[in-house]
Amino acid sequence: MENQNPPSELLQSFVDLFNQGRLQEALSESTKLLKKFPNSVVLFNIAGASNAGLKQFDAAIHNYKQALKIKPDYADAYFNMANVFKVKGDLEEAIESYKQALKLKPNYADAYNNMGNALKDKGDPEAAIESYKQALKIRPNSANTYNNMGSALKDKGDLEEAINSYKKAIKIKPSYTRAKSNLIKLLTTFTSKNESSNLIVKVNEQIRKIVIKENTSKIISDDQAIALFLKSESYISMFGLNLRTELTQIFRRNSVNLNCTRHKSIFDKHNIIPEFCFGCYKVQVEPRSLIELIKLFIVFDQLELNENNTRKCMIEVRPEVSGFYKGLIFCSGLKQANQISKHLDIVINQSISSGLTSQVKRGCSEYPISYPNYKEINNSGPQLMNYKEEWKVIEVTHDKEKPIYPKAWKRPSLSGLSLSDTLIIRKWIDYAKGIGDSTADLLSQDTLYYQDIYNIAKARLDKFNY
Repeated sequence: MENQNPPSELLQSFVDLFNQGRLQEALSESTKLLKKFPNSVVLFNIAGASNAGLKQFDAAIHNYKQALKIKPDYADAYFNMANVFKVKGDLEEAIESYKQALKLKPNYADAYNNMGNALKDKGDPEAAIESYKQALKIRPNSANTYNNMGSALKDKGDLEEAINSYKKAIKIKPSYTRAKSNLIKLLTTFTSKNESSNLIVKVNEQIRKIVIKENTSKIISDDQAIALFLKSESYISMFGLNLRTELTQIFRRNSVNLNCTRHKSIFDKHNIIPEFCFGCYKVQVEPRSLIELIKLFIVFDQLELNENNTRKCMIEVRPEVSGFYKGLIFCSGLKQANQISKHLDIVINQSISSGLTSQVKRGCSEYPISYPNYKEINNSGPQLMNYKEEWKVIEVTHDKEKPIYPKAWKRPSLSGLSLSDTLIIRKWIDYAKGIGDSTADLLSQDTLYYQDIYNIAKARLDKFNY
């Protein structure tokens, strides 16, 4: 089939529409012109890219397949179609399409890189690493590929090499926020044995030397909590690091993967509660001030539990969920949650305040908004709401259409303060300022690092009382 494209100046006008983000216009105009030029691979490519941008993935795939009927050796169409398959969650089809693109264009660095991403998402980090290495042979100074390879090395468990890969990405592109963020996250679970000139690694090492462990049989004073933050903050300033974090929650994780991403995606798409979540309970504490939240973080960091349950301290930013400061411990059943709650209340009473207590709650806070009975807990018999068997087929279908390949094992968090913790506490301070929490002034943070968080916090006061 012969390829027939419109005049280049006309095509450029469609490309300009696409580049300006006017996707619906680009799609409409290219679709109209396809009636006049039905064998134009460029028009099908523009239509495919526009449909993909509009999240009309099946239509985009159809466009790319039409382009390939006209021009079977069109490597870019295979590449673009592979990207759509990946976003759609069809990783097998994505990988196969990347391979087709590479057969036609063996030096296609982007195809090797993106195929590596698909392989990594599929749970095959070793194959992903090989794909990234091929991309780097073609384009050796790709910060993006080094960053992606760092994530695959982390998944493989080769953490020293993962750190080195992130460091190479940052060296090539010093402003690379994603690589910096990935390195900072990795350092919450692993301490490198190698000396490093990288400032992120050096600052994290200094912060980790700060002794966080307190005698939890005694009250943690305001001054102790404040000093902990100020000392860690001083190292960031000393080394002149200008860093931000997208995180608002400080975790201390165990090695169990709860697969929350999968469960939340099912709820968001189908408005049903996954079966797993009916056995999930949490122990929740709501500190009354920023200083109490930092003290709770100290307690959670040092809290010894039989199963080392995952726990987190956080600021509440979800617009539909009440509350401001929270600490949560995730439990595998109601009995365990009640036991941990009783133990935690004793520790909190010794370490923070006699007026602060925990509550046992069920699953994610979003669920009761759709299903109010879900939050009701019966300690002496069946729960008011149980899993609906007709939901099982929805879960099975969802997993087939949008598979998530969870890691069976996660590296647990290190105890003690980290650079990541310090950056998140900075964000907590800006949140505290937004809701008018006077204890924020005790932390002596004059700079407002996160205007967006300040604004979110301030807006919450229109709906919730602090």
